[in-house]
Amino acid sequence: MIFPLYPLDAFGYEASLVAGTLLGFAFGFVLERSGFGRAPVLAAQFYFADTRVLKVMFGAIVTALLGTTILAGAGVLDYSLLTVPETFLWPQLAGGLLLGVGFIVSGYCPGTAVVAAGSGNLDGAMTVAGVMAGSLLYGFFHPWVAEFEMSGAMGVARLPDLLGVPQALLAAGVAAMAVGMFLGAEALEKLFARRRGGGPLLAPVPRNWVFIGIALASLGGLGTLALEPPAPAAAPAPRVVRIDSLTLARTLVESPDSVRLVDVREPAACEAKRIPGAMCLPADDPGGSFLADLPPTRRLVLYGAAELRALPGPAARFGGPVLVLAGGFAAFETAILTAPVAPSPVTPEALARFRLVSALHAKFTGAAAAPPPPAPAGPARVQPRGPKKGGGC
Repeated sequence: MIFPLYPLDAFGYEASLVAGTLLGFAFGFVLERSGFGRAPVLAAQFYFADTRVLKVMFGAIVTALLGTTILAGAGVLDYSLLTVPETFLWPQLAGGLLLGVGFIVSGYCPGTAVVAAGSGNLDGAMTVAGVMAGSLLYGFFHPWVAEFEMSGAMGVARLPDLLGVPQALLAAGVAAMAVGMFLGAEALEKLFARRRGGGPLLAPVPRNWVFIGIALASLGGLGTLALEPPAPAAAPAPRVVRIDSLTLARTLVESPDSVRLVDVREPAACEAKRIPGAMCLPADDPGGSFLADLPPTRRLVLYGAAELRALPGPAARFGGPVLVLAGGFAAFETAILTAPVAPSPVTPEALARFRLVSALHAKFTGAAAAPPPPAPAGPARVQPRGPKKGGGC
């Protein structure tokens, strides 16, 4: 069984749009009624006067994490249907820092700014306008930051994979961390609220019920460890399929979460230059032993300096399909990372391919897309002659 219900055709596309719209209105209503549409409430988080933002967000994280863990362990949810964005360490750290600065300056994050604007708050509307202006400005300066935008690529990195622990155990640990953060936040509220003569603390009885719920859900999550089927004694050898550079580039743009791209060259060569979004082999694991333990929820795509003639041993034990880049990195660099040359002769098919390759080249390198050559002129149109005049009897 797979969750959510939409892939099971439980309802159609139109119904999904209605459901999404209703959920969006409900989400905004709850945020507004919780005070998240007012800048003083949100900014108070940074002064430890009112930590409801931390409690609500951490509560949402724990609820989602424990819920997905229990559903996956019960066989109701398929992790491969969940979209996990790729990790680009340095730009995401810089973006998080800028978001925090914007949060404290404006008093809003992008989502709560929309809620505030919908409530008629002028400062919320100005924050939304600032977000739009910043996005437009980023578009103008994108060619200068495109290389930094792709730095620190780690592929799709999940904490269970990085830490080597089961999902259920990680979920229980995060739940315990949430309880500690709740208690620590209340202690800070009491400490800093003395200047204000009191603070908006969570009443002990409801808080304790929340903790009991988290504890029970954590036990349920840990119980899913017993539901996981034992690993097979010997996994069948994966079917190796070759993929060309153009198809890989389109896949990385259109559905990046369907593949896991790994550069199996020497770690130094990979760090120097690689396909954007590819994962390098760790310096302490140049043989790529971790490849055998990757979850088979995505297709594994490998490439070397040239085309791989044989799979690395750990990749041969991968539980899912394995694809090899035809021609290796050299072929991808020639086909996509190098500026395309205008076709000659210019046929409609060659022109369409040039436009596609030019767009992919711009996406992967940050360079401006090359203008297409002029389309070939069609055959000259013969003007019809008018009726013959004069002459004859």
